[in-house]
Amino acid sequence: MSNTYCIQDDVLNDEEKAVFGRHLERFELSPNIWDLFDEWISRSDSHVRFIYLKVFQDDRLIGLGLFLKIKPFDLRASYSRLRDNFLLSLLASIISNISRNCVYISLRNLITANITRPFFYQSPKLESIVMETMLDYLKKQKEADMITIVDTSKNDLYYQNSGFQKYPASSEAWFNVTQYQDISEYLKSHRSLKRNLSKRKKQIATTIQQGPVSEIDQNQIKDCLECSTKNSRVSNPCQSFFENNIFETNIFRSNKFIHIIVRVENIIAGFHTFQISGSHLGGVLGGFNRKYSNKSFAYERIIVASLEYAIQKNLKQVHYSMVDNYTKLRLLDYLEPCGLYFYSNNPVNRVIFKKTYPFNDVYGLYMLEQQGLLKYSSKKK
Repeated sequence: MSNTYCIQDDVLNDEEKAVFGRHLERFELSPNIWDLFDEWISRSDSHVRFIYLKVFQDDRLIGLGLFLKIKPFDLRASYSRLRDNFLLSLLASIISNISRNCVYISLRNLITANITRPFFYQSPKLESIVMETMLDYLKKQKEADMITIVDTSKNDLYYQNSGFQKYPASSEAWFNVTQYQDISEYLKSHRSLKRNLSKRKKQIATTIQQGPVSEIDQNQIKDCLECSTKNSRVSNPCQSFFENNIFETNIFRSNKFIHIIVRVENIIAGFHTFQISGSHLGGVLGGFNRKYSNKSFAYERIIVASLEYAIQKNLKQVHYSMVDNYTKLRLLDYLEPCGLYFYSNNPVNRVIFKKTYPFNDVYGLYMLEQQGLLKYSSKKK
């Protein structure tokens, strides 16, 4: 009988990456899917650590998971109501520091640029045993006070069998590029969008450029990101780590990313940075400076530009992460249902998480999506 086990590691060498070459081919991805995660690994610190979970069968590598470990976990990271209230924020900060909870997290929008699930298999028939081994390993980690994984709902069974509790989350939004020969076909089905984009009260320009970006543009991009983060409905669990490191990574400073930029009166009002991997275009980060983007339809312009670029480059999908606004819900073609899967050995943590989840940012996005779906379906009737 084979011995299947899992280990943590902070190195994935070229030989190990090659093990998952066929996996990448099956999903039409390219090896650059590892690039950003390799950078996160190298920049890990005592508070935020990115790790590989490797699954072996005897001595043969058969599976891989991408995770980050946060300790102590700041309770305010996923609860905007705590962040926005001074007294509640202070209380949550004190509790976080006292409890020093260690949380293992996996979510595709931070780890794999929204392009793919952060789990890889040497062959499709091994997927079940890889997921089971990985989840069982996480459950046995004494330091792991909580485990949260955002994944597509079609994988419910893996988590159900491993004792994880599912909580509602908003869907992943993406374009199926193959159904369009030209951007005009998309705009025909969104006539109000076409009219809005034709309105030009100010000088507005949309450009697509390969990195690196100039220092002036980078500073304006940072202003956009800071404004969006300040006004966002959701914060990722290591938002400050992300903001402090993304602009310094070698990949951001290289030609490996493309940047779609909307300028209003020659000032960057909004941007979205993407990674191309195989036939997929995935959003890495984006932001909008409301001082300049107001009434410019900057977000809509970026969505249209990304689809047009993908059509021209013969790509197949454009990924925009979880639904977090009505514009994304209205303009993107496909919604892939997702769930947040939670586990804790501590019964107190389980009760607290269940009671507080209705105030969680991810649940807030789920409710926003449900309200949006109801709103747009009623308009069609």
